[in-house]
Amino acid sequence: MSECDRLIYINIDRFLYDLAEGLGQSDENIQKNCQNFWQKIYGETFPNEKLADIKASQALTADYRNLLTRQYEPFASNYDGYYYPVKIGDTYALLMECAGKIVSETEKSTPKDIKKQIPWIKSILDSQLHPFPATIGESWLIWGQLASDTLDPDSLETIAKTCYESLGIFPTSKWDRDFKNAGEFQGVKFYELWRVPGDSGNLNQNYHLLICLFPHNSGTFMVNNPQFQQMITSILPLFIELFHFRNKIIWAYTQSRQLKVQMKQASQEIQAIINGLPQQVKSTRLDLKEMQITLQKCLTIFSVYASRISELEEQQQTIATNLHNYKKQLTIMPEALDHKCKGDRSFQFLNRFSKYTQEKYIPQIQADLGSLSAELRLLENAIKTIEGIIQLEQTKSDRALSETVAIATVGLGLSAITATVVSTQQPPRGDRFFMLTPPFLWSIGILSPFVIWLLLRLCRPFRGGKN
Repeated sequence: MSECDRLIYINIDRFLYDLAEGLGQSDENIQKNCQNFWQKIYGETFPNEKLADIKASQALTADYRNLLTRQYEPFASNYDGYYYPVKIGDTYALLMECAGKIVSETEKSTPKDIKKQIPWIKSILDSQLHPFPATIGESWLIWGQLASDTLDPDSLETIAKTCYESLGIFPTSKWDRDFKNAGEFQGVKFYELWRVPGDSGNLNQNYHLLICLFPHNSGTFMVNNPQFQQMITSILPLFIELFHFRNKIIWAYTQSRQLKVQMKQASQEIQAIINGLPQQVKSTRLDLKEMQITLQKCLTIFSVYASRISELEEQQQTIATNLHNYKKQLTIMPEALDHKCKGDRSFQFLNRFSKYTQEKYIPQIQADLGSLSAELRLLENAIKTIEGIIQLEQTKSDRALSETVAIATVGLGLSAITATVVSTQQPPRGDRFFMLTPPFLWSIGILSPFVIWLLLRLCRPFRGGKN
């Protein structure tokens, strides 16, 4: 077996991120998020003694805080692994690390076959993670010590490629496609590989792996090297934050794709309403009830659509904020690992993702907001048009009602006249009918012009006249 197939003390770290407090979520949903996160570690039922730690951690207000009193929760049985849960802002983060089984230092420092060791360690990680998928995303880290001092750059890349293929998290593995960049810091070689989801918005298509190869260092076991031991201890919390920003960006973008699909469906309804509106308006007999139903539908769509626009703007802001934090983290990492490295740009090789975000994600959401907001303005104009038509028809109805009241008033007037005439003819004058009496005939003569005018007025719509 060649030295390109082996590494000393292979470790695999899995970083999982879950939403703790979504915008507008109820207390019940927030509590459910908390429960789902802790079940990753403890399963469906976790020890009561942990409840105090959990409640205490929820009360803390720091942006980055440990969620356990002793920080680490060891794996069950004799596995050399642990859980490290923290909370970053509104996100739960869980680091799981494993190096296989607990063995002696001599056994640890013995080179192992990469193709056998990595799948085995991954299977342990899988067995120690209860099946609650990460709601925001996850990243992976493989690190170990080189088995020889004589390896050239091509050999180092071959080792990294073997690690990538052995982990097996990328479907249809292809190094040339997934490998993005390489870097080095204080003798440690880094290789980054990733594949992001397409515009379908499927978060399960997010794959990210970082490989760290520590130098052989003339055979000195890395655990016994204070510099490397300090780097391992310090770099993991930095990676937790960095990968958090990265996964939050991808999560926000996939959320925006799902919002866009929903808004495009609503957009089709908007277009159907707008296209059908002229036909409704041109109808010879406008159906006021139908127009009111259309208005109600428009207002409902407008409310939902405006809410989606607001959510899309929130995702845009989430991406911008986390991109800023991601780029800032890359600049402070060297000094955080070694105060002598202020201004060092060793981790800028990870900046390719931020460039991708600036070139792909941000312009796409800006374009979506522009086009989708235009649909909202169309709907707003349609609502104003429908409201105007309804008001006009209601005015016509009110006018017709006034004319009806006038006719009724005339009828009441005739009734009153009749009653008056009848009352004045008591007792009746012979056999003469009361409608032939002079008082009644005089009254009819006075009211008849008004009756004729109202009748002509009511008949105009049926003759095609204008009001």
